[in-house]
Amino acid sequence: AAIIIFGLLFGKANAFNQVATTSGSVTLNGFGMAILATLFAYDGWVLIANMGGEIKNPQKLLPKAIVFGIGLVLIIYMLVTAGIFRVVPASLIHRLGDQAAAHFATIAFGQVGGKLLNIGIIISIAGCINGKVMTFPRIMYAMAKNDELPFSKQLAYLNKRMRTPMVATLTVCSIAALMAVTVDADRLSELCIFTIYLFYVLAFFGLFKLRRLKTVSPFRVPLYPFTPIVAILGGVFVLVSELNSDLTGVLASIFFVALGIPVYLIKCKK
Repeated sequence: AAIIIFGLLFGKANAFNQVATTSGSVTLNGFGMAILATLFAYDGWVLIANMGGEIKNPQKLLPKAIVFGIGLVLIIYMLVTAGIFRVVPASLIHRLGDQAAAHFATIAFGQVGGKLLNIGIIISIAGCINGKVMTFPRIMYAMAKNDELPFSKQLAYLNKRMRTPMVATLTVCSIAALMAVTVDADRLSELCIFTIYLFYVLAFFGLFKLRRLKTVSPFRVPLYPFTPIVAILGGVFVLVSELNSDLTGVLASIFFVALGIPVYLIKCKK
């Protein structure tokens, strides 16, 4: 709120009317890479769906949570960006990169402002981790409940008092901790983007299959088939951009997903 108010009311740089010179040309692939860098900020929309089984009246609350959640985040990010653009010149934003927001806070509120911004970022990260700790283990728990994983009986265990998937949560957190201490954090985020959006696109295609099978569902798809078509096109654009920018990362992502194929075949055989 401080960044938005100070920037919009008192900023005079007006980077919107300026041009930042670059050494390379602007391409569609470069635009795709820029989008890749922002995707995690909006990825929470899919996490709330994992909690559907534990939400009262999910048919009513899930659409509201997704629409208003994404809408609010989008508006806030746009206003924060506009506030920074009003204070910091375009050439300086280009040079500072992801440090532009911290530089803005220092200009606006002094050294204390920069520290407060860092505290805010830490709080935001803690909130993000809280949401993912709640939602990611639900995927492992649901699969274990359907006996689709090794050690399904143990992974499907629910705490008798709190009704939380304790073993699945501890397993997911242990895997995450192992990845965090062995691989660079930025590289981890790059590696999983392709896998995430590959399955998103498959899920969007799944809507057409559900309609063709005339499966009765408590959820509607507004503006069908326009909505899933737009979603598929957006997902494919992300996949193509990732292929062009990081083929090695894409192959690594596919390799780790492929490790699940023999597990799947063994479970099917049993």
